[in-house]
Amino acid sequence: MSLSMTRVQMVLVALVGAVLLVTSGCSLHEPELQRGLAKVFSVGDCVAIPAQAAGDTPDALAADKVSCTADPSYTVGAMADASGACPSAEYQHVPTQFADSSTTQLCLVPNLVANHCYVMDMPIGMLQLADCAERGQQGLLVQVTQRLDVRDQQACPAAVGHYAWPYPSPPRTYCTLTIF
Repeated sequence: MSLSMTRVQMVLVALVGAVLLVTSGCSLHEPELQRGLAKVFSVGDCVAIPAQAAGDTPDALAADKVSCTADPSYTVGAMADASGACPSAEYQHVPTQFADSSTTQLCLVPNLVANHCYVMDMPIGMLQLADCAERGQQGLLVQVTQRLDVRDQQACPAAVGHYAWPYPSPPRTYCTLTIF
C-alpha cells in the first residue's frame, strides 16, 4: 500500500511541477499574450484614445473604456465592416497603420464639452483637451461653441471659421470655431 501511495505522490508532484513550468513559461511571454488579445467594445461604449507620445511606434494607439464624462472621450457609434470601413464618413476612425486591431474597428463620435478647446492631432485627427489661449500647439486648435444632440449640418452659424461636425449615431452635432 505504501508503494502505491508513493507512486500517486510522485505523479502529483510531477503534475504540479508541469503546471508550474507551463505557467512560469507563459509569464515570460505575458506582454506578448496581452498584445495579442483584442479588447472588446460595443456600440454605446465610451472610450479614450491617449495621445501618442514622441517616439511611440505608429501602431501605439489603443482605445480604453472610460466614463462617458471623461473629457475628451469618444462614443462608439458603430463598428467597422469586414473591410474596415465605417457606415458613414462622418465617423472618426483610426486607420490600421496607427492603432491596434480593436481600436481600428471603432467608428467614433467625439464626446466633447461646449466652450472647451481641443487640439486635433494630425494626421490621425484624434482630439486632446487644450487651453484656448495657447495657439502655438501642434495640430488644429478648435473650440466647441455648441453641442447638440441631433444630426444637423445646418444647425451651426454660417460664418468664417465656424463649422458643423454632424454625426449619425448617436445623433450629435458640434458647432466649432477654428482658433488656429
